[in-house]
Amino acid sequence: MHPANAAMNVYRAKDGTWFVLLVTPDKLAAVANAIGRPDLLTDPRFSDPAKLMTNMPQLTAIFDEIFSAEPMAHWYQVFNGVHVTFGAVRGPQEVINDPQLRANDIIVPLEGAGGKLTSTISSPLQVHGVAKVSAKRAPKIGEHTDEVLRQLGFSATEIDGLRAGGTIPKVKEHAALA
Repeated sequence: MHPANAAMNVYRAKDGTWFVLLVTPDKLAAVANAIGRPDLLTDPRFSDPAKLMTNMPQLTAIFDEIFSAEPMAHWYQVFNGVHVTFGAVRGPQEVINDPQLRANDIIVPLEGAGGKLTSTISSPLQVHGVAKVSAKRAPKIGEHTDEVLRQLGFSATEIDGLRAGGTIPKVKEHAALA
């Protein structure tokens, strides 16, 4: 209701779809005309930056009223024609099932997780000339204890001694902790 800038806010269409709208100053006239409100460009409340900032809640209320009068499909047509940044706000389930995110390897399969957890968000880091490592589930508590201790030079007998002495949990305790 009180954004810092009504031209960079979230609004709800008639069908209940929320969308983000970012209107840069060079697109303001095109947007005002496209939404059928060229009068906003000459409205004294919004005529200069200081007045616009003071009256931002009023402009937001006007936009709320306008955008709630039509469904999202209408606003897609309107905004595509004026080339502004906008888009529907998606819920988590919609995002993970978005075919474009999968096609661009943003949502990727998660190896070894099982159950309902079958995918994750890919790491945004990409090093030129180095292939990305496939996403894998995190290890369970203590899953690699023996392997790490062997890498540190402990023998199987020493590891068994640590386990017997309670320094590291027994295998059954690993399952209870995980």
